[in-house]
Amino acid sequence: MDTLHSVLRSFGAETKSSRDHLTVFREFLAHLDRVQRKPPAARAPRAKSQTRRKPVKRNRKG
Repeated sequence: MDTLHSVLRSFGAETKSSRDHLTVFREFLAHLDRVQRKPPAARAPRAKSQTRRKPVKRNRKG
């Protein structure tokens, strides 16, 4: 039981960070803002696909 408690305490110590949650959230929002401001024309244009035609069935008289 003592081992279990020591392991649980070690997990609790690892999850705490020195950065404030609000700071991380603000950085996340700033990142989203930067992504949204990129123009959509920055992506490469898609090539037009050629339409496939079905083969013509011909009646053979013979």
